[in-house]
Amino acid sequence: MKLRNLLLILLLAVTFQVEAQQPTLLPQFTFYKLDGKPFSNNDIKQGKKNLFILFDCTCEHCQRESKILNTNYAKFKDVNIYMITMDEAYIIPQFFNSYAKGLNTKPNVMVLQDKKRLFIPTFLPKQYPSMYLYSSTGKLLMYQSGDGGIKKLITVVNK
Repeated sequence: MKLRNLLLILLLAVTFQVEAQQPTLLPQFTFYKLDGKPFSNNDIKQGKKNLFILFDCTCEHCQRESKILNTNYAKFKDVNIYMITMDEAYIIPQFFNSYAKGLNTKPNVMVLQDKKRLFIPTFLPKQYPSMYLYSSTGKLLMYQSGDGGIKKLITVVNK
């Protein structure tokens, strides 16, 4: 009887894959500015919504979404934007020059490196790019990934 119950539990576990949920509250993190200095939750500018975008410089979806974000920047000017990548520092300026010229120099945009590869196990993204919009109090307002995420975020960002 115990063996049958164990087999049933194993069968159910294999059959119904548990899908990880994105954190509903902004998790603790430490990423790095391009000058190598750490940047954590304590460094977030207060009083605004916060958009975290995980991107990869070679990802076509990331390139398209960054271009759309840059084109629609005026709609995000009152949001802190944190663009996080695991890429090496030397390729990051080339990414912005090619796909989102000037976005990385906007006053509310900060590019960060995930040198310790902690974004994925902490935020649980599904694919590149992954976008997390948090309220000023750290509550998840919207999660988007892949193509079309920026356009969907526009509808929520100014509410």
